[in-house]
Amino acid sequence: MAKIKFGMMMTDASGKLGGQVFSKNRGGSYVRTKSTPVNPQSVAQMGVRGLFASISSRWSTLTQAQRDSFLGFVGDYAKTDIFGDLRNPSGKNLFQKLNQNALLSGQPALNVCVAPLAVPFANVQSALGSVAGTSFDVLTEGVTTGSKLVFWATPSLSQGTKFVKNKLRQVSVAVGNAGVATDIYADYVAKFGLPAVGANIFVGVRVINTNGQASPLEVVKATISA
Repeated sequence: MAKIKFGMMMTDASGKLGGQVFSKNRGGSYVRTKSTPVNPQSVAQMGVRGLFASISSRWSTLTQAQRDSFLGFVGDYAKTDIFGDLRNPSGKNLFQKLNQNALLSGQPALNVCVAPLAVPFANVQSALGSVAGTSFDVLTEGVTTGSKLVFWATPSLSQGTKFVKNKLRQVSVAVGNAGVATDIYADYVAKFGLPAVGANIFVGVRVINTNGQASPLEVVKATISA
């Protein structure tokens, strides 16, 4: 669905409308013809979709008091939209978002919403892989006690590729300690196969607390040595 912002005349638009897509880049706003990408329906994709569907259906099983707890906090969880306007989520959307974060980070499902807390940054310092050492250490300096670190990574990309947001895939979850590296080697290999020396790989890290709140994704380029 396209999002359109009106002033005296239409001033901005984003999303799909009919056969057109409204978007913007560094050069400004533009419109392109909508294309339908190939849907590989991988095991991972189907698993995530199943999780999202189960969370959505669970909303109707909550008691009214439980639903009211999410409805009562929608203003506290307001987000700025693409136009810079502050928007409140619906109670169900808030329930879905917090539960998706909690379950994807291996934490218990949430039936009651509580006031938001400040979420620490992972403060990623480096991502160093060693083929011979069979290690892939991601060093974080953020104090994330009581939260989970969720790691994303890309497969080996062509040299020069820098825009990687749509290439990142979740590979690992861990309890992080400030100044202690987390080794994601086994999980990376299980997802993408063995990394090559000098491969163009990026790693992203996000902190998710017990409320299901997530920090912004921090992305660094990995160094893969022999």
